[in-house]
Amino acid sequence: MIFRILFLNLFFTLSLFSCGGGYWWNPDNVEFHFLEKRDNLYLQYSNDLSSASTYNDIIYKYSTKNKEENLKEWQIALENKYDITTLDDIIYKNKNYDLQIDQEFKEYLDFVKQQEDCVIYNPYKNQDLSYCKDFIPEALNKIDNTKNSFLKQRYFYLALRLSHYRSTPFETLGIYNKYFYLVENTNSIVKDWIQGLYAGALVRDEHIEKGVYEFTKLFENSINSHLTFYNFKYIKSQENFDELLNYAKNDDEKAKIYAIRALNYSSNVLEEIKNIYNIDKNSKWLDFLIFRELFKSQTFHNSYGGDYKWYEDEKGEYIEFLKTIDKDDRYLVDLSLVHFNIYFKNYEESKRVVDRLLKEYPNNHEVEVASYILYLNSLNSIDKNIEDEIYRRLSHFDIKENSIYKYTLNLLAKLYKNQNQDFEEYLVNSFYYINYKNLDLINFRKFEEFLKTPQESKLKNLLQKKFKDMVSKNKYSFDFAKITVLINNLKFQEALDTNFDILYSKKVEFNPFNGLIRGNNRSGTKEPFTIAEFLTRVITIQKELENNPNSVMDNFLFANSLYNLSHFGNADKITTTYRRNFDVHTPKLQEEKLDLAMKHYKIALENTDDNELKAKITYLMAKVELAKFDLKNDSYPQYYKNWGSWYTGNSIYNYGSNEFYEAYLKNSGAEYFNKLKDDFKDTRYYNELIQECGDFKTYINRDNKG
Repeated sequence: MIFRILFLNLFFTLSLFSCGGGYWWNPDNVEFHFLEKRDNLYLQYSNDLSSASTYNDIIYKYSTKNKEENLKEWQIALENKYDITTLDDIIYKNKNYDLQIDQEFKEYLDFVKQQEDCVIYNPYKNQDLSYCKDFIPEALNKIDNTKNSFLKQRYFYLALRLSHYRSTPFETLGIYNKYFYLVENTNSIVKDWIQGLYAGALVRDEHIEKGVYEFTKLFENSINSHLTFYNFKYIKSQENFDELLNYAKNDDEKAKIYAIRALNYSSNVLEEIKNIYNIDKNSKWLDFLIFRELFKSQTFHNSYGGDYKWYEDEKGEYIEFLKTIDKDDRYLVDLSLVHFNIYFKNYEESKRVVDRLLKEYPNNHEVEVASYILYLNSLNSIDKNIEDEIYRRLSHFDIKENSIYKYTLNLLAKLYKNQNQDFEEYLVNSFYYINYKNLDLINFRKFEEFLKTPQESKLKNLLQKKFKDMVSKNKYSFDFAKITVLINNLKFQEALDTNFDILYSKKVEFNPFNGLIRGNNRSGTKEPFTIAEFLTRVITIQKELENNPNSVMDNFLFANSLYNLSHFGNADKITTTYRRNFDVHTPKLQEEKLDLAMKHYKIALENTDDNELKAKITYLMAKVELAKFDLKNDSYPQYYKNWGSWYTGNSIYNYGSNEFYEAYLKNSGAEYFNKLKDDFKDTRYYNELIQECGDFKTYINRDNKG
């Protein structure tokens, strides 16, 4: 219940923020974490703290932590009679009220529930809340009459909050001044809650700078430290800022105020760092900003791009300033110089600094990681010796440190790519997940060989061990990948000879020997036979064609199977581990299948006297030509870029759009349609086409209109 009150009074603000930046988020802009996590909230985010995603994440974490700490305090107040789960039920879920809780505590929880609607802004609920002011004197009365100090503090908080929402700032400040003594010397989270309300009341009373100054007191160690940054927005001018500085009682508070201003995403951080340095070169707030800039800069390593993109002269200016800093503890300054010089590719300077740090801070994880990152970035090529050295250095780190391992693999992929070592590039890119779809037949055979052949380098041995483990844990995927790549390359006998269980358990979705009017042949009996049965039949057909190359039915059925094994047919799911409508896999092999299908259709056509079959073959040849035209077209419908075109009404498959088919007819389609009209108009199949094929019917009717 209390959690709900604390959380939901932020709900409307949270919802408003959500409109600006997406409903959910990924709070980590930094892809690879090479720095130790700091406890300070503001040192855990590299992105804009004002963004909707970051705000939502901070509020969620605050609410969770706030609930945890509140339950701990309740547990102590109730003399450890109840575990945390039970207290959660009592306080937040209104359950287990029948438990033996002191009457004073029950009265408090009842009062919390009664005044709940008064402190939650709900734009969707229209209700008269004029009665809420009556709760304020009731809460104040309970402060005076309650003996328990724990409850006194919480009634103070409830009274102050009710006044903040339902009365004047003057009354709110009066309540604060009268009862602040209750929390003045406590470490309870209630003190942080009250400090936030007090600061907010000052802002409401138009004591802006004083109010924001009071918010800054929450910045360092308070559970609601986020209120400092999100209320700094009231400082809108230099005049406001100068007045705020006047409230600072010492240099530390002044430096803190500069540090808070630097958190604004559009601030000149370097200038704020200089301001703090001029106040106190050893200020903890100087280290605070230096670390935050170093953390933000880690997005430089992101494989998908990062938000930390300074112009080169600005980067250079920052490095030059770091060099001039003279402070007692230079750890973060020097660590920053190591990383920023890596960004600049000043590897010798970076090495000079990191070597000194390794001596000054032995066994320091951040320094060891920085040294390793420097080594990786300084590499220009890759060979067995370098692989062994990478393995030696990498072995120093725990494999659970994903950032280090993933970054190593990314750098290795770039090195292999630069040396045209495609297979090795594939290996390092597949360390965490084997994407068999990216393996053609040649590289699949290489992969099989890699798994069973002793490797020369220790790094390759590491990769081999990893892949063996992944394959053994998911043999089904490996077996299916091998079968699909063999079938995709028309290696039917070799696929059957694997004798994998999947051949007999997995069925083809539709009959691959069908040649229907429907373009992709995806109709008819579902799952007619297993993969093994299909392979056996197609191998039998191949053998028949070896003995009788002009066999009409064998050529016809073989051509159908080839078309259906292409991207455009009904059986291409057994030619790839992952099929997507908008992306044609192995386009060269698809074209080869279609060309071979056309060859066998022509042989069947030349050797049959059956006009019905001739009409059908002619139409199926038109389908093959359409698929080939589709495949070769620069903007063919399967190409992913065209899948968004329907938003703009430019899709070439939109109803009423003839752009694609007009181009196809001009290319070759009209030749087949005309042949059907001229030579096979009297066949039953021709009439079936008129009934079932809209494109053919449209073409014939248009032609008839002259």
